[in-house]
Formats: sequence, structure tokens, C-alpha cells
Amino acid sequence: MTYGRLFTGALLALLLAGSAVAAEAQWQHSVVVYGIGASIDGKAGIGDVTANVDVGFDDILDNLEFGAMAGYRGERGRWAIMADVIFMALEQKKNGIGPAGATRAKVEADQLILELDGSYAVTERLDAYGGLRYWELDNELEVVGGGPLGQTLSASKTEDWVDPVVGLRYLQPINERWQLIGRGDIGGFGVGSDFTWHVTAFAMRQVSEHGSLMLGFRYLDVDYDDGSGADRFRWDVTEGGPAAGFAWQF
Repeated sequence: MTYGRLFTGALLALLLAGSAVAAEAQWQHSVVVYGIGASIDGKAGIGDVTANVDVGFDDILDNLEFGAMAGYRGERGRWAIMADVIFMALEQKKNGIGPAGATRAKVEADQLILELDGSYAVTERLDAYGGLRYWELDNELEVVGGGPLGQTLSASKTEDWVDPVVGLRYLQPINERWQLIGRGDIGGFGVGSDFTWHVTAFAMRQVSEHGSLMLGFRYLDVDYDDGSGADRFRWDVTEGGPAAGFAWQF
């Protein structure tokens, strides 16, 4: 994918640049590794095949084949650069979705999200940011008994797109060890998806000179629908839930 190579190269260049200037006192860096106990709710469609994507928080571990999440923030004066990477491989099965309870649906989704933003401190605690969020989805759908004669319908397709996003980030210190961080944004605007929104909130506790524990939540919603007939691809879902991670500051 052209977009995928572009974003991966940009993120690698960003991390290499951050390492090269880490010794400069005017730069502050933060690298975060975190996990999300995500629920996913919505609809996925490929051509004429549509299935519900409904994975609750209580059974996410049974459906999550693999997941990795990481983030970076580099600050210098009022300006900052932020990057975020999320990869999840999911498999969801649902029985009894037809009128007689005989229809079964299976959804396999490999999801990659890469984000790169530039940020400016409007006040000491409030930042405004904007950037690009890249999505790549490899979906396989199978609906057993979904055809007019009860036959199995199946389809698979890989789709990628880029959403422009704009948002705000707020930092609220509580005391020497605790602080709250929240951010939210909207995007898409018909450029990539029809519309997307995202909100994150974390409580951070400093546990060492360079390390902090993070506990909070993250939600991400996207409404993407492109093409028609056999070429149609639909991904209209809300995903997110409680999150925990560890941040290194240097």
C-alpha cells in the first residue's frame, strides 16, 4: 500500500530524529506502550455481504488474536509532534442472527491505524493539534445461511484511507506525582471516511524519575463507506474501552 509505506517511513523518520536530538535539553520526549480492553460495535460490509461487528469487553480476549499499541510525543517550546500506532487482529463469530436463528456470521479483521500530528500550545495547559490518521483494514466476512436459498455468502477485501483530524489536548497537574491528560478530535470530513471522532483520557502517576503509569480509557469511532455493488466496502464501528500503559520521559 502506498499510504502504508508513506506513513511507516514517516513514523520511523520521526523516531530516528527523536533519538538523534534526545541529548538536547530543549527537547522533551515521551514514549508510551499501552493496551486497550476494547469493545467493538458496528457493521462491516463487503459488496453485498454485511455482518455485525459486536465484540464486548468481556470476551475481547477470546476474539483478539494479536494487539500492539504505542505512542510518541516530542516537545520543544510551544510546539510538539505526536505519533500513534495501533494494530489489532480480531476474529468474531455470532450465531442465531437470522429470523429462525439459523444464520451464522464470522468476521476476521486485521486493523492498522497510524497517526501523525503537529501540536501548538495555546496556553500552558491547552494544546491545539492537527494531522493525519491512516487506516488499513483487511476484512473477511462469511454469512452462513445468508443467501436467498440459505447458501453461504463470503467476501474479503483490503481497504486503506487517510483522514485529516483536528483536536485539543488538555493537561491538568494534580500534585507532584499525579496529572490528568485528555484529548479529543474529529475528522474525516468526507476526505477519507465520512466522519470520525476520538477521545482519550488518562490519569498518570510518576513512579520513577523517567517513568509513569497510565490508567484511563480510549474510544475511536469511524464511519467509512466507499464504492458500490461488488466493490463496496463499509466499516462503521465504535471501538474502545479501558486502557493502561507505561510512559518513559527523557
